[in-house]
Amino acid sequence: VIPGSTGTTLIEQCGAGAHIDEDMAALAESLRILRSDNEPLISCLPPEILTNIFAYTGGEPYEIHTGTQRRHFGAMITTHVCRRWRQVAIECPTLWTSIDDVPPRWLAILLERSKEAALIVRYILPSSLKPCAEQILPQLPRIKVLDLCSPSFDADRILDYLSSQPAPLLQMFRLGVLGSFHPRITDTIFQGRAPQLRSVKLTRCTFNWSLFIFSGLRTLDVRRIGRASCPTLSHLLSVLKRMPDLEQLMLELSSEDEDTDEIEDTENTELFDEVSLTRLKNIALDGFPIHTTISLFSHLLLPVDVKIALNLARTESPGSFPELFSAMYKDPDESFPVIQAIRADFRYGLFDVQFCTSTVFKSEYFWDPRHGDIPLSIRLQCDLEPTMIFYVCQMAPHCKIQHLFVSSSHDPLEHFWRTGSIVLPELESMHLSVSTPIGGLIAALQIGDEQKLRHSLDYIPFGCNEPGYLQDVLKMRAERGVGINKLQLEKCRNLTGDKVQLLRDVVTEFDWDGHEEELFRGGGGCPCANCTVATMGYEIPVDSTNI
Repeated sequence: VIPGSTGTTLIEQCGAGAHIDEDMAALAESLRILRSDNEPLISCLPPEILTNIFAYTGGEPYEIHTGTQRRHFGAMITTHVCRRWRQVAIECPTLWTSIDDVPPRWLAILLERSKEAALIVRYILPSSLKPCAEQILPQLPRIKVLDLCSPSFDADRILDYLSSQPAPLLQMFRLGVLGSFHPRITDTIFQGRAPQLRSVKLTRCTFNWSLFIFSGLRTLDVRRIGRASCPTLSHLLSVLKRMPDLEQLMLELSSEDEDTDEIEDTENTELFDEVSLTRLKNIALDGFPIHTTISLFSHLLLPVDVKIALNLARTESPGSFPELFSAMYKDPDESFPVIQAIRADFRYGLFDVQFCTSTVFKSEYFWDPRHGDIPLSIRLQCDLEPTMIFYVCQMAPHCKIQHLFVSSSHDPLEHFWRTGSIVLPELESMHLSVSTPIGGLIAALQIGDEQKLRHSLDYIPFGCNEPGYLQDVLKMRAERGVGINKLQLEKCRNLTGDKVQLLRDVVTEFDWDGHEEELFRGGGGCPCANCTVATMGYEIPVDSTNI
């Protein structure tokens, strides 16, 4: 007897236990029947469960050979397993709504089986779109995602289709045009009715910035903006004011038209003292002059954590950088991110420079807005002394650069490296690409400030005798108590095991990937000055003891 319990409670508990036993026995019997059946368990699943499974596997590639090309649409494979699966799949319209470069023969089948369900249409191969436009574009009223790439000679026909009906379900619209002709988009597109449109991406199109499709968006991506559509600052501010919920912004001026780098500011911008984009996550501007970029940012109110990527048009001087940073970060003490790394590329008298608030550049490209993990990226092309990039760094608030990444087709001189160590007092490491000569850096290490050249060196390409030169320099620095903390060698050229051992003996922390590649003297790909001159028909004696 349980203390405090009544007889009624005990009877109720015993009754509940009996029901549980009955349920368990019923389940056991069901499992026995299923296991004794020759049909697999999945064949016993109800249609609604099967359709969910088909939906998850619908993205798996299923190849259908159509001449020289292979098309992939995964729902088709489910109809070739068994009669029941085929019936379930065909009777589920949502399995047939993804139309991705589908050829005409199969397009009719997908349109029939999708019935009235909303469609996701992508034709990114221009050759695929042309024969299918007459079948797919009349379905515009039930398309929710429309991603098209058209050859320029066929673009007007595509726009005629897009102007023939409204698009009440359309959420994302992308139109890319290949060719020199830029078709004109007017307000007749979608007959002026696309109430759910939230994302617009246009490439090589001509349009007016007052189009109704530039309202209420969350994503605006316009590339290769030609002269006919080049906006004034007032146009930009006006269109952004109609997008208070904008999250992604990408604008690229066409490099094919030299006049697009002169955006006029003739209209009155005082009416737009502040355009608030409080939900903006990423903004990328490509090809804009620095003065226009400054004017635009000065009129924008942006979130503290917005990610900014700028690929500035060619400029003669970086003197506007302080004004640019002030416009982007109006309260730097509160919002400006700490810049920890800088990457520079020197090619053919020009250089690109990228600032980064993290210590590692995850993208191999110098300017790539797809990599949103870099809060601030600026690409600059101008005819300046390479050391000027260090003074540009001084213009930015909260600039505490610890990592320097350099790629160059010629040897950055000793002056460059010494200037960097002086201007960037918190510099900890230098990373050189496999194509960058190292002679100037070795010279800077030899005579550099003893308190400011404690760096790690990555990705170094060596000339003929440079491993020996570097060993002597590092040994000398170690004797003075300012040795290199770490030396990392990865995919370095003209480096063999015996040369590696020379460096290992004079570095506290040494890391080598084991890559061995020996070069021949006299040019054979060797980046050192001696071999470069020898290749041109001159001879310079090489003395490994003379640094």
